[in-house]
Amino acid sequence: MDQQQDASNQGGGNFSTSNHTGVVPPVRRTGAPLGRPPGSTNEPRNKRKKYVFAKELKQLMYGFGDVPNPSNDAVGVLEDMLIEYLTDTCIQAAAVAEKRGKVNVEDFKFVLRKDAKKRARVEELLYMNEDIRRAKKIADIPELDNSKGGAKDVPL
Repeated sequence: MDQQQDASNQGGGNFSTSNHTGVVPPVRRTGAPLGRPPGSTNEPRNKRKKYVFAKELKQLMYGFGDVPNPSNDAVGVLEDMLIEYLTDTCIQAAAVAEKRGKVNVEDFKFVLRKDAKKRARVEELLYMNEDIRRAKKIADIPELDNSKGGAKDVPL
C-alpha cells in the first residue's frame, strides 16, 4: 500500500493522497514578479502602518450593506487587498514609465486600459479636477478678491 502512495505522489495517478492537497498556488496576473516597495503586503501587518484606510473602508462596507461597525478583521483583510491592488497598479505604471523615468497619469490610464469602468472613472475624476482648477482660477480674479485691494464694498 505504501508503494502505491509513493508511486502516485511521484507524478501521476491519484490526487487524493494525504501528501497532495489539490490546492493550486496563486499565480500573479501581472506577469513576472516585480520588486515590492517597503510597506507592501509582503511585509507582516505589524511592520507597516495599520489601518490606513480603515475609516473609509468601514463607510464603504456599510454603504454596500454591511453592519454599521464591521469587525476589524474584515476591515483588515479588505485593506490588505486594497493595498495589494494599489501597489500592483503602481508597480505596473512604473514599469510602463521605466524608459521616461517619471510616472504620469497616462501610465495609469494605460494600465487600466482593459477595464472600461475604472478607465471611465479615472477620466471622470480627471475632468472634475480640471473643472475645479478652472473654477478656482476664475474665482481668483483680482476685481473680486477683497484681500488684494480689488473692488471693495461694492453694493449689489
